[in-house]
Amino acid sequence: MDKHLTRLAEIYKAIDNLYDAAMRHYDFRCEGCVDNCCVTKFYHHTNIEELYLSEGLKKLDEDKKKEILLRAEDVVKIHNSSPDDVRVMCPLNEKGLCIVYEHRPMICRIHGVPYQMFKKNMSIEFGTGCYKFINEKLNENMQYFMFNRTVFYVEMAKVEKELRESLNLTEDYKKTTAEMVVSILKPKS
Repeated sequence: MDKHLTRLAEIYKAIDNLYDAAMRHYDFRCEGCVDNCCVTKFYHHTNIEELYLSEGLKKLDEDKKKEILLRAEDVVKIHNSSPDDVRVMCPLNEKGLCIVYEHRPMICRIHGVPYQMFKKNMSIEFGTGCYKFINEKLNENMQYFMFNRTVFYVEMAKVEKELRESLNLTEDYKKTTAEMVVSILKPKS
């Protein structure tokens, strides 16, 4: 595996370990949510995540890839013709589970639990968690678990910068998961 993908895998492992600790701390599970985060239109801003997702998609058989590509193209059409807050299922979700779970993007790994993040101006952004967390767990007597996203974004930015320099990529990157899937799986003309 490419050194950039290896470093991203290490970042993802650290995220997963901290997230698991937060889930245990809050005694929280993502099962049975009526506001499934897999229907959220998340944007991704790094080429490295598309490359990592590509590694997961490569492991699927050709029929599954074609099926996912069709779903992804449908999602892209819906996203392009609807407001930003449109809710449509991620093309990688089957029966409530991500079929490339080990290769899912960062936001899919960190969404749900309360967090903090230091912004460029050194202000701190606090997030209360997802809809299910807010309804089931959030209360004024809650013992907060320190889930600081900042270090993960900084580390990913370093890997992305090195990748962009090595590949001479200069354009900004902003894609939904569905757009990444189409980019990866659509045959090149």
